Amino acid sequence: MDVSVLAALQVVCGPENENKPRLYLGDRDVPDPMGQDDAAFHECAVLMEVGTVLHTGGRIT
Repeated sequence: MDVSVLAALQVVCGPENENKPRLYLGDRDVPDPMGQDDAAFHECAVLMEVGTVLHTGGRIT
């Protein structure tokens, strides 16, 4: 997710839930690899795996 998607979700969630959606990597966007090479897709996948660990507290089942 990037900051523009986050802003849209916060509007949809309404004021009572606007703080629940967050950037997946805390303060970083997950880059969009569309139109780039395989390395860009791999880097994106690695960042999403890191984000998963952050959000699950290391519990991946």
